Amino acid sequence: MAVLMAIGCAQDPGAPAPFGAVPTEGQVAWQRQELLMFYHFGQATFSGWDGENPSCNGQAWSEDLLLNNYKPGTLDVDQWVKVAADNGFREVILTAKHHDGFCLWDNPESTSDVANGNCSNHTDVVQAVRDACNRYGVNMGIYLSPWDRMIEAEGVASDVYEQRYRKAVKDLMTRYAPVVEFWFDGNHAGQFDWPRMNRAVLEENPQCVIFSDGGPGCRWAGNENGMAGETNWSTLDLRGRGITPGKAGEGYETFLAQGDRGADAWVPAECDFSIQDIGDPDGWFYDPTDRVKSAAELLDIYYKSVGRNGVFLMNVPPSPDGVIGEKEKAVIEEFTAMRKAVFQDNLARGAQARASRVRGNDTRRFGAQNLLDGHYDSYFATDDSVLTAEIELALDGSKTFNRVVLQEYIPLGQRVERFTIQYRKDGRWTDWAQGTTIGHKRILLGPAVTTDAVRIVIDASLACPVLNEAGLYYDPF
Repeated sequence: MAVLMAIGCAQDPGAPAPFGAVPTEGQVAWQRQELLMFYHFGQATFSGWDGENPSCNGQAWSEDLLLNNYKPGTLDVDQWVKVAADNGFREVILTAKHHDGFCLWDNPESTSDVANGNCSNHTDVVQAVRDACNRYGVNMGIYLSPWDRMIEAEGVASDVYEQRYRKAVKDLMTRYAPVVEFWFDGNHAGQFDWPRMNRAVLEENPQCVIFSDGGPGCRWAGNENGMAGETNWSTLDLRGRGITPGKAGEGYETFLAQGDRGADAWVPAECDFSIQDIGDPDGWFYDPTDRVKSAAELLDIYYKSVGRNGVFLMNVPPSPDGVIGEKEKAVIEEFTAMRKAVFQDNLARGAQARASRVRGNDTRRFGAQNLLDGHYDSYFATDDSVLTAEIELALDGSKTFNRVVLQEYIPLGQRVERFTIQYRKDGRWTDWAQGTTIGHKRILLGPAVTTDAVRIVIDASLACPVLNEAGLYYDPF
């Protein structure tokens, strides 16, 4: 009898084990935000020179020059963060110091800051952003440029500056906590002891996501157009490539956009760009003559960043009036309206979902219906030995769609490397689109089709596929 029972009862396989490199809690929370806003503001807002050039309007860099250039008559930092919050941006990042060396807080390691008695406006802008983030429920990140024109002008030794810089990092991490992301720009980043610099951040907040060319929390996507690769692994071969904040290596445009398949470090892509066309010499700071991108362009960038397993980081530089300009604000609001119009109605809602194989035949815990329940922590999975799957969505009537959204449950790693979307036409399955990686989110764009059934075919995976969301949408734009 005991033998018959053993044969007749399937053994519960339990939940899938994590596969390969997996994200920290902080990285998962960071990526689920999807939309981040960048604020470049400082003396360059008024002078038009951000430190990229060796002189400022023909004048050599000096502390007096920086202090004289910075002259905001008004500052409405609350408005900056409200614009972000009202439009679904869950994190904002402030440039506490750009390449010019001017600091937007009372930096104990510098006198080139807003606290200097010769500065016309002593507002602690970092604190103002911190306060506004608290009011609107938005997370806060901080950018601190390793490159510093004032340090060069003063002839400070690199080891002395490294100590000052690390102390400034600690000051920002403690005084304005919680800081959820810290930005180390790779431009002229120098040869600091970067592991030690990372520890200065993580000792204050172990879940803080550190950005640089190679992370370790998140990586540059290899361009400033806001676009990840169509194939985009969240894993990166940090050790093998020898990446540091100032050293990405040859071919970085490709491998930073795509990541490294099955690598041992979880370093997802952050896709940065500016709402204004980036010109010279103003760079990322406000310029009234720069063209502002259209809402349609922003939606396209959203598809190529968030829709390719990246994070959308849009620079919205405040104007010399101390506010986000009306032109930029209007475009952001139109982008929000377009995004909501596309994604407010999941056309797969109400569908009956079934899969060719379900982990342990336990459809309640691991069945395909979990893709449609709206719960992040419920998912579809197969048995460990099953690396392919077919998931059929029998729709609630005929639906017309041209966008498909898929998500992997990334707390257990990234697995899928090739898949196909099919729809039923005249009783036969017809290919609609094919893709490679999924990760946190993949949005496929294709022709509008009308059907009563869709099939998701996982063609290849590194480990048993684990998906937690599927959606069909129609983009009228």
